[in-house]
Amino acid sequence: MKVDRGEQDDARRERIARAAFELFARSGLDQTSAQDIARAAFVSRTNLYRYYPSKIHMLLAHFERTVTDTRDEAIRRLGAGSPPQAVWGQVTARMADLGVRYRHLVGAVGQAVLGARHHDAPAEAPAHPGTPAAMHDIRTAVTLVALVEPVLIAMRHQGHIRPDTNTQFLASLFVDACLLALLHGGHRNQREVLRDWQDRFTLIMHGALAPGVTVANIDGQVTARVTLEPPETSNVAAHFLKG
Repeated sequence: MKVDRGEQDDARRERIARAAFELFARSGLDQTSAQDIARAAFVSRTNLYRYYPSKIHMLLAHFERTVTDTRDEAIRRLGAGSPPQAVWGQVTARMADLGVRYRHLVGAVGQAVLGARHHDAPAEAPAHPGTPAAMHDIRTAVTLVALVEPVLIAMRHQGHIRPDTNTQFLASLFVDACLLALLHGGHRNQREVLRDWQDRFTLIMHGALAPGVTVANIDGQVTARVTLEPPETSNVAAHFLKG
């Protein structure tokens, strides 16, 4: 039976990323050598760098897989009729848990993603061994935005945010806010992360909310509710959130 070379490469790439992450989680990025990863993944050092340009990109690859799995589950639940606020709560709880559990790796991921903002990110960044290092960072940023945006689109369909809101831009703001909070918040547990994120989300959402809707904080979830009077929306914020 002929083995597909592409599938073989994909399996090896995933094996390297998984082995690298397990070592990073246990010993940290700096204390893990390329030789350690090559040995754990059963590849040579030459093959290691054929698939990834650096250790940080091995970490990003594993992180992207986790984010993609979380996004797929969120889309499945939205498609099944779950309220977007409930899905949002699950997404943020999952990401906050990862941020606390692997806090020693957050700095590397955060710097890579935030640094990618200085590049022009395409709709889809290519993923192959010859991809420049900066493009890997951009792909991670795009993956995180793609995790958040479906929930915002569902909230827009339900009339919770303005119909002319640029959901991709809003999702990018949320991603940056989350990463900055994790990098500088000094959180001790998941609840503190969620409380910090809630404060930032409330501020960002202010310019995007539809008239008559406000953001309430219920157990760390972003929940839209109807109020008697519409909030006074910042004209500047509303302008930048429009598509």
